[in-house]
Amino acid sequence: MTHFFTALLTVLLAVPALAQSTFSIRGRVLDKVTGETLPGATVQVSGGQNTGVGADADGSYKISNLAAGTYAVQASFVGYKSQTQTVKITTQSVVASFGLGSDNASLGEVQVVAAQAQERETPVAFSAVNEVKLRETLSNRDLPMILNETPGVYATQAGGGTGDSRINVRGFDQRNVAVLINGVPVNDMENGNVFWSNWDLGDVTKSLQVQRGLSASKIAVPSVGGTINVLTKGFDDKRSVLARVETGSNNYQKYSLMLSSGQLKGDWAFTVYGSRRTSDGWVDKAFDDAYTYFGTVSKRAGRHSLSLTGLGSPQRHGQRSFANFVGIYSDEKAREIGVKPLADGNRGFKYNPYWGLLDRYSFDGNGNKVSAGAKALNERTNFYHKPQVNFNDLWQATDKLFVSTVLYASYGTGGGSSGLTSGNSTTLPLRDGQTDFQKIYDDNIGLPTATNPNPNPTRKATAVLINSVNSHRWYGFVVGGDYLLNDQLTLSAGVDGRKYTGLHYREIRDLLGADYAVAPTGGRNQNADPAAQLQVGDKLGYNYDGKTQWLGGYSQLEYKTPLLSAVVSGTLSRVAYQRIDYFQPQQPDGRPVTTGQTRFTGYSVKAGANYNLTEHDNIFANVGYNSKVPFFNLLYNNAGRKYDNVKPEGISSAEIGYGISYPSLKVTLNAYYTLWSNKTTTSFSTTTGEAVYSNVRNVSARHAGVELSVAQEISRRLQLNAAISLGDWRWTGRGLLNETREDGTLVNPGVEDQPVFLNGVHVGDAAQNQFQMGLRYEPFRGAYIRPSFLLFTKYYADFNPETIRDPAISTDSYRLPTSRNLDLHLGYELKPLFKESVRLGFRGSILNVLDQYFFTDVSNRSNSNAADLGQLQAFFNRGRTFTLGLSVTL
Repeated sequence: MTHFFTALLTVLLAVPALAQSTFSIRGRVLDKVTGETLPGATVQVSGGQNTGVGADADGSYKISNLAAGTYAVQASFVGYKSQTQTVKITTQSVVASFGLGSDNASLGEVQVVAAQAQERETPVAFSAVNEVKLRETLSNRDLPMILNETPGVYATQAGGGTGDSRINVRGFDQRNVAVLINGVPVNDMENGNVFWSNWDLGDVTKSLQVQRGLSASKIAVPSVGGTINVLTKGFDDKRSVLARVETGSNNYQKYSLMLSSGQLKGDWAFTVYGSRRTSDGWVDKAFDDAYTYFGTVSKRAGRHSLSLTGLGSPQRHGQRSFANFVGIYSDEKAREIGVKPLADGNRGFKYNPYWGLLDRYSFDGNGNKVSAGAKALNERTNFYHKPQVNFNDLWQATDKLFVSTVLYASYGTGGGSSGLTSGNSTTLPLRDGQTDFQKIYDDNIGLPTATNPNPNPTRKATAVLINSVNSHRWYGFVVGGDYLLNDQLTLSAGVDGRKYTGLHYREIRDLLGADYAVAPTGGRNQNADPAAQLQVGDKLGYNYDGKTQWLGGYSQLEYKTPLLSAVVSGTLSRVAYQRIDYFQPQQPDGRPVTTGQTRFTGYSVKAGANYNLTEHDNIFANVGYNSKVPFFNLLYNNAGRKYDNVKPEGISSAEIGYGISYPSLKVTLNAYYTLWSNKTTTSFSTTTGEAVYSNVRNVSARHAGVELSVAQEISRRLQLNAAISLGDWRWTGRGLLNETREDGTLVNPGVEDQPVFLNGVHVGDAAQNQFQMGLRYEPFRGAYIRPSFLLFTKYYADFNPETIRDPAISTDSYRLPTSRNLDLHLGYELKPLFKESVRLGFRGSILNVLDQYFFTDVSNRSNSNAADLGQLQAFFNRGRTFTLGLSVTL
């Protein structure tokens, strides 16, 4: 009887398995570093049968109707390394999930130069933003704004014009943060700035990585706070068509189309993209009008991968160039910092004084006034077009030698507009808080009055609009190679060359009713008639070229085993600056005044190591020193005078970190210390009624802090990401101040160097503490909701070091109130239609859900005073805005 019951029980247990003759394999495909889902990833099964599916919007896949057996399951996604798992099915369905790591080669074009950091290998602190997160959370913001969720990063939209955003990393502004697009440096060669309006890359960016502190980049770049690597689409292996339509607050409209050929016959491929974007702007009259184009053609030829990429974004946008007194915007915010409201204030946070109404009337034959109607006119606009072309050759010369060649050219044209009075002031009169264009026009055209029938008989301009042109011609190359010495050692070396010419001048943009203008005394071409009658397009103010020649080299030795990765590297660069002035008196032979070449030598050395304690835990550390070459703009003042004793600056840095890596949990904790020695700052002031140029040198700044980032998949439907950074950034020691007039003479005769007392004063211009938390929740398949909360605190107002000349007043500038912001992103992707050949997706974002306003930027202009809060001038964030978008993918 016992055997009977045993046999019966065995049969009963086997019946369900026998009834289920087929099974399934299911799971998710995620980004290995960020934990973000990879919708559209391909999952292939080979074994008893071959089949495949694409991952859903949440990265999930399921392959059904599989018999019991052993299968090889491979997950792949464009821009990532494929991953294969062996799966055995016996009596039930199984789960196989994948965490894919980025594949620089398939992203194309940046194998050597961009040097993307790798998890559990590269000994630097870094954060990555993949394509999915970019699409879901960028909305209509500039690219840097998405990086606020990265520890140690502070990004703002500054005055509010599209593309005018700025970014700080660990307290260092973007002039000292290296930005690379496909391995090509894009920081301005003269001042280090990055002008985000030159590119609208959100739709074609494949990956965005921020390396904080000592970066993994191999070329000599102005990296003090870190490096931002932007990788665009490359050799995509899927044929597709993507069209998007977006709309939103402030009449925001954007239309875009992208075509990818996939891999064609002969190993050719191409991707092209174009967009049109317009908006009224969230700041009054800060309009946006831009086109964007992007194209890349790739070809694999034997051991070579060749690509040609071109991109650009011709655009115009209105600007709010300078901050204003707090009470001008809001009585409430004035009271919050202890300032009395202003009688003409409380104009709202969108207030922008840099526009006005103008009726360009004329007179008929009888002298009667003929109105043309009042129209809005912007005083401050930015207009620029910076096409960039890159040619890349990736050559696997041998099994041990890999060579990368990058040739690039950039041809920027444009600048910004402002006003200019006959007294050489760029500040135009206001009426009711706006630029009084009508009064200027009346004065220029000579509007008759009862008491003065002919006030301006010659129609000479009292004020005009000008363009400050900053065009450039930039050519460069980066050639580098990696040589595998053995299974553990790789030697890398390369050369980085650049030639840059900046063309800087002012030209008349609009005579505002006048027949001509005369250059102000302080801005005349000294080789021309001082009374010359200037027309639209004629130059005035200044006219000079800045030339930069750069040649650098790098070398690196990397040791890598499954447990230990270590790297030692160094760079050496030689930079030559030269200034050519066309307005100073010409030389006897008729040539323009040309300075001799000023040469600097810069170098950097760094070393780091990563050790994998276990399969899931790792520690890393790095140290380095950078002798940083000063920028062109720190060498000469606007009058062309060269500052004395300008020397390379020294930056010492050290960092240690710990990481935890599981498929569902990523944690990084790191601490850093950076000392910037011999730092130089410059400023310009007209407070005393004359132009004064200030140069402060030999000061140091110490930046130290800790950073924590966490990404956890709590469940298939719920993921968490959080970031915390705590900083302590202070000036140390004291510096030397040199003040000169326009002609180069000392403001205080006989006193060339004055001490400034900065020791212990906090560094301003960015929040030192940051707290961020975000969620991604999928209420049902294909849908997502992503709230993100951000808090910044310990933010000290920016100030000019030369203002602290008395040790008795060597105190901190104003500490701004804590800022809090909540954004919400949501979307839904329908199931594929028409035999799974068409995908429809809906996305929306609400920025600043709670409609709260807070300080984002504080001016350090001479008439802004962080010690006297009644004189403090600031910008605030945008209010609540929304965007909605529809995408169609074929």
